[in-house]
Amino acid sequence: MARPIQTFYYNRTKLGIYLLFNLFLFLLAVFFTLTIFPNYKFVYCFAIGSCVISVICALFVFLVPQKLAIITPLGIKIDRALPIKWNNVVAVKKITLDGLFAKEILKIYTKPMPKYKYNFMQRLTSKSEFGAFSIPLYAMSEKDINAIEVLIKLHVGAIR
Repeated sequence: MARPIQTFYYNRTKLGIYLLFNLFLFLLAVFFTLTIFPNYKFVYCFAIGSCVISVICALFVFLVPQKLAIITPLGIKIDRALPIKWNNVVAVKKITLDGLFAKEILKIYTKPMPKYKYNFMQRLTSKSEFGAFSIPLYAMSEKDINAIEVLIKLHVGAIR
């Protein structure tokens, strides 16, 4: 029996918090540029302009559902990257990233794939702790975390 295609999205509550944070930064930028730099038009335009762009992007991400992962019987597609076939996956580890806030990810280890076209973000993170193929569990709801772990275990075997 073929398993259906499962699509997972970023958690809307966490995206809402991100939007509120950006709105707060925007208000902070308006307040400080008007009180500290009222005569410096370039500083005002740069600070407010960059915050407006940030708020617009956060609003877009909040309003338009963002796909985090698509799991099919043939492979997995993370964000906007090309899909990875299950036979190329060697192992999956649950890793806690250190930093200001501890964040959990599922890091996917693959066989060498010389013909795979990495996107910009994958090339940027491939040598880091995050890795080129990672699922950010901190950006998902608890229900989705459990569901995606079960599906990955079905295809890979175990999550270390």
